Amino acid sequence: MALTTSQKETIAEKLKSINGSCPICTHRNWTISDEIVTATTVSLGGSTVMGGPFMPMAQIVCNNCGFVSHHAIALLGININD
Repeated sequence: MALTTSQKETIAEKLKSINGSCPICTHRNWTISDEIVTATTVSLGGSTVMGGPFMPMAQIVCNNCGFVSHHAIALLGININD
C-alpha cells in the first residue's frame, strides 16, 4: 500500500515535532518511503503465523548516510483504512 502525499506530510510534521536528526550522522534531511512496511509479530513461544498480526510502519531514510528508521504509523496519526 502506498502512502498518499497527505499522509507523508502528516508523518513529516509529526517527526519534526520530535528530535528530527539522524542518530548516526546528525543530519536532518530525510526521505519518507512511498510504501508501508510491516513487522510480523510473534507469540511469546516464538511461533510466527502467516497472515497473523502485523504492525504497519513508515520507513524513513536519512539522505546523508542511509540510516533507516521505522515508525508505527498509527502513533503518527495515520489510519491505513481511510
